[in-house]
Amino acid sequence: MPKISGVVVEKYTRVPLRGVTIKIGHYTALTDARGRFSIEAPLGQIQISLTHRDFHPYTRSLNVVRAADIGAIGLSSKVVAL
Repeated sequence: MPKISGVVVEKYTRVPLRGVTIKIGHYTALTDARGRFSIEAPLGQIQISLTHRDFHPYTRSLNVVRAADIGAIGLSSKVVAL
């Protein structure tokens, strides 16, 4: 089964995010201190979902044909500046 890898960052500051949950089907992974992740994925059309309590959820469709690095994914903070 191929692995999908990437890095999760804060959308505007580009600071890596630790502890983001990555889900593809029944597979789950967490980002490390550098925001990096690697997760198994079935071949074909899939949905990748990212969640963290301090950031808006993110979902994206991917067509998996082989292992791939999907690069940086930026999450937007739920915190609103006053």
